[in-house]
Amino acid sequence: MTDPVPLERGPVRRAVDEVRTARGRDVPNSRPLPSWVRRFAWVLDDAFPVPGLPGRRVGVDGLIAIVPVAGDLAGIVLAMVVVVVGIASGVSIPTVLRMMLNIGIEALVGLVPFLGTVFNMAWKANNKNVALIEADLADRRRTRRSSVRVLVLVAAALLLALVMLLVAAIAGVLVLIWVITRLF
Repeated sequence: MTDPVPLERGPVRRAVDEVRTARGRDVPNSRPLPSWVRRFAWVLDDAFPVPGLPGRRVGVDGLIAIVPVAGDLAGIVLAMVVVVVGIASGVSIPTVLRMMLNIGIEALVGLVPFLGTVFNMAWKANNKNVALIEADLADRRRTRRSSVRVLVLVAAALLLALVMLLVAAIAGVLVLIWVITRLF
């Protein structure tokens, strides 16, 4: 009987293994952010000066946000390119979640007519996400702690909002019952 021949790992498997080892807690990241990503985020968030407002700029993302729903969806798809590059660069999971939060905030507020479009032009989630990627690549531990703090605060705010909504619903039902019992 012969010894089995060891299987060679394919390029996809090697890439997955690289991402796994790069996600270690204190493993320094050796993959730099590709230079085109900064330019891509700039085009999405800051490509054009706003006439009459010196120093203010708007990008393609803000302009396509003018188109209801479809513009917001296109903005999300374009913003996900930056997130995917961040994942490929090996940023930590909390940082990826924080990047997704930036996109989610922009998309959710972007659904409000007119004000959402103005918010999209000012929020600049893509620039924020590139800054998060660069910070994570420079100091993984600090950025991870910062991202975890932000995510915990958001989760706490959502939980508080849910509790307040539940209390308001219960109070409404109690008032309705009280009014009905007084009338009949």
